[in-house]
Formats: sequence, C-alpha cells, structure tokens
Amino acid sequence: MAAKHTRHRVSGQHKVIRRGSLIFSRIRHKPLMQRVCGNRKWFMVLFLVIIPVVVVAALVIKRIHTSYYFVTGPKGATYSALGLQVAAALNKPDRIEELLHLNIVPDFIPEESCGPFDNIYSINHGLARLGFAEDGLPLYFEPTSGCLPIAFSPERARPKALSPEIRFRALMPLFLSPLHVVARKNAAYSDMREIPPRTKVYLGPDGSASAFIAQSILSHYGISIEVPEGRLDAQQAIQQLLDGKIEVGFFLDRLHEEKLRSLLHRGDVKLLTIDHAPGLKLLYPYLEVLKIPAATYMSSAKDIITVGTKTLLVTSTELNEIEVYEVAQKLSQHINQIIKDIPFNATRVTDSDPQKELFYPLHEGAVRFYTHDPPFFLDPRKLAAIVTYFSVLYGVYGLTAKRLREYRVHRLLHAVDRAAKAFSYNRRHPRKQRFAYHTHTLRSLALSLLRRDKIHLDDFKQIDEYIKGHT
Repeated sequence: MAAKHTRHRVSGQHKVIRRGSLIFSRIRHKPLMQRVCGNRKWFMVLFLVIIPVVVVAALVIKRIHTSYYFVTGPKGATYSALGLQVAAALNKPDRIEELLHLNIVPDFIPEESCGPFDNIYSINHGLARLGFAEDGLPLYFEPTSGCLPIAFSPERARPKALSPEIRFRALMPLFLSPLHVVARKNAAYSDMREIPPRTKVYLGPDGSASAFIAQSILSHYGISIEVPEGRLDAQQAIQQLLDGKIEVGFFLDRLHEEKLRSLLHRGDVKLLTIDHAPGLKLLYPYLEVLKIPAATYMSSAKDIITVGTKTLLVTSTELNEIEVYEVAQKLSQHINQIIKDIPFNATRVTDSDPQKELFYPLHEGAVRFYTHDPPFFLDPRKLAAIVTYFSVLYGVYGLTAKRLREYRVHRLLHAVDRAAKAFSYNRRHPRKQRFAYHTHTLRSLALSLLRRDKIHLDDFKQIDEYIKGHT
C-alpha cells in the first residue's frame, strides 16, 4: 500500500510538471521567448543585473517618496525651536542630491508634542521616527489624559492598531538641562527640601520631564504640595509666579534659556539649591549633578547646586542602521552651529563613545557612526544577504532541474510501457519489429537528452535496462 501511495504521489507531481511544461512550451514558441530561452546569458542577465537593478530602483523610489514625523516639544519651548533647525538641517539636500535634483534621504516633518514622554510614546507606537527626550526616563507608562499624543489629535486620524513595543533608541546626546527651582524672593527658605507643606507649586507641563522629576524629588522628601488648577504652560506659570499666585516653579530647561533669563533677571525671584543632589543621583541614576555658576542669572550671586538631565536626539528601531547613520552623519555637520549658544554642550561626536554615559541603548546606526564603522555594500550582513540570494537561486535551479530530469525519465519509461502494451499482445514478427522501432526511437531520444545534460548517465542506463526487460 505504501508503494502504491508513493506511485500515486509521484504521478501527481509529474502531472503538475507536465501541465507547467505545456504552458511553458506555448510561451516558448513566441519569437521573443525563443530568443531568450535559447540563450542562458539572458537568465544570467535577468538574475544578476535586471532583478538587482529593479530592487535598488524600487528602494530609491520608496526613499524619495518617504517622509517621517519628527516629534519635538510644546510650542515656544526649546524642543520646538531646536526641532525646526534640526529638521531643516536633515532635509537640506547634499551634493549628490543637488546634482541629481532628487531628495534621496527621507524628509523629516517636525511635529509639536507635549514633551519627552509624549515623544517616547509616539516612537514606541510607531507614530514617529525621530524626536527629543531626556536620558533615563521610564519607557513604560500610560499617557496622561491632559496631554494626548499625536496619534489622537483631532486633525489626524487614529491608527487602526497600535503596537506598544520598545522601539526607542538613543541617537545623539545634545546638551545638559538643569532643573531650575524658582521661588519668590521673599520666601524664608533657600533649599528645595525646605519648601513648606501645602505650598502652591508649578511642576511643569503635562507629559514633561520637569513634572516627572519634580514630583519624584518632592515625593522622596515627603513634601505635600498644591498644584494650580488648569493646564498652564511655562509662560503662564511664570506670570502667576510673578503675580504671587504660585510660590515655587520647576523648570527643566537649558541653561540661560530666554524665558528663564527674563524671569531670573528680575529682583523678586530667586533660585533654590538642591544641596543633596549627589544623594538624589544615587536614587535616580539618570539624573546629573549640575552647578549653575554664580552670576549666570542676576538673581543668583553664588553657585547653585541642582540636578538635571541629558537631552538627547532619539530615534526608532524602524529606521535601519544605514538611515540612522546618514542622519547622524548629516546632523554632525550642523549640530555644533545649531546649539552653539546652549551651555553644557554634549555633542563631542568624535571624541568619545556616548554609550558609556547613556542609559538608553544607542541605535546600531549611531554605534557605527561613533565607532567610525560606516555601513557599506560589502558589510558582512549585506554579504550574507547576497550569498543567501544566490544560494536560494542555486537551490531553486537545482531543485527545478532535478524535478525536470525525473519528469523526462518518467515520460520515457511511460512511453516504453505504452509501446510494450500496444505491441506485445501479438507475438507475430511485424509487431516485434514495430516495438523494436519505437524503443530504438526512445533510445535515440534518451541519448540526445544525455548529450544535452538533460538526464544523467544513470538515468539512461535505467531506461535502457527497462527496454531490455520488455524484450
């Protein structure tokens, strides 16, 4: 039964091959196909030139028509202004693009957001490919109801499905952002730990790193506070601080930022110190211990010890290492000019490996940029892909050739069976001559196939022995 089942299965396979062979024969009789199929060079050109060129052309066309969202920050904040400059630098055509009049590198569209947590959420959910964030902030969280991510903004349709994966990767450190703890000058305390209970405090915008860090520190010290009603932005909070409606404000921003400089150059506010900043760093390792030098602001006559974070340009794993390397390389030519007025600059791109000082892992493309190991065509992984491509071609060719050879042998053996069935019932001499004539024709055909490497010598011997067995 097993042998019978095997014969039926093999016979079914040969029927499929025969139908395909008939279809191919009809196509092959076309004049153009006769010229192509009769020359193996055409197949080499097809698989070695035409298909790779088509694939490369398709990738280039896709890149030309691809745009990525670049989430920055709230309107008027450092993130937002800096994002416009970074996007302009990335979208500026290079020499090759100017020569070809093509923008091969995908464009980045700057998009305002609620802050770093919103940016982390957007990148992890595949809504953006580039953004700003503070190093070390938690990656697992739920967005607040007061600050919706860009996926749910009214002017943009909500995606059908969001996949909450950790796609978030660091790309380039930019600068250090100190936490400015601003209080009214008539306050009787000078250190953040001395803030009295029930003090009305502005922590920062919803979804901001300032609010997260300030709340963490206040909770650590056990300080209960009151938060003003309504969603206040930084400018509104500053005005309420000047009007006496708020007693303390937390602002995580770059040193000497315009709105903070304008605020702290007034005589009715002061900066609070965080003397236990080294201890806070032990509890929250992502924090940096920073010193705001004396006379940086007119309201501070001495050094102010505080904590801060490292502001990063971040990306998504959905960008491949070549794209991220191109972004890092292109941005490195302009970033020092873009943030030249920002103190605590952290963009020493050629002097050190930033991965040693970061909590977030670097994207593989950024690692290649900092280690001066650019991805190129003969990269081992690219070579592996090329070898795999040719291995698959060779495997498909070998399997197809084997099936066709088995099919030819099957057809010849089947022809012998048909001839034996037609001429062996009557033992008269003319019938035997006709059988001998047909088998001679089959032998000649088998020899022709053997000469053209369509069958093997073992196959020919099998056919010959099969004919002899019938005679």
